[in-house]
Amino acid sequence: MQTTRLGRLLLAALAAGGLIGSAHADFKKVGYVNATRLYSESQTAKKIETGLQREFSPQQKKLAALQEKGMRLQKRLASGKLSKAEARKLESQLVETGRQYRAASAELTEEYNLRRNEEFAALQRKANEIIFNIIETEHYDAMLSEVIFIRGEFDITDRVIKLLDAEMQ
Repeated sequence: MQTTRLGRLLLAALAAGGLIGSAHADFKKVGYVNATRLYSESQTAKKIETGLQREFSPQQKKLAALQEKGMRLQKRLASGKLSKAEARKLESQLVETGRQYRAASAELTEEYNLRRNEEFAALQRKANEIIFNIIETEHYDAMLSEVIFIRGEFDITDRVIKLLDAEMQ
């Protein structure tokens, strides 16, 4: 979060002051980290996603079973081979199954997103520690995370990914 704000503020200040052309002269060492790549390409992020899929697999299976039950009920209702009393009973069951499905789906989505946010917040904190360590030890004047364009020579994303994966093993 801090690096994103820093990048935005830096670019806004440079643009507002008409300093874009002289930005390189003001900063001797500038770096860039692609946060999207960091959270999608690192082995640590992939392990988080795999772990979450494994953790929430039982709830996903229950949801799929409810969906299947609803489809079976719909199919029986559509067959036209039921008495009115049976049809009303099945309609009631279908409505209840739909309610259960929606509730279970909302609960799963909420729990999954909460856990995912927790895991990726920890990943982000660790990545920021690594980035700030690089800034301090290598004396960067600016580190950006959101830019419209930057030459590859300033991109340290691969280094951060390697360090992050090594520390999170």
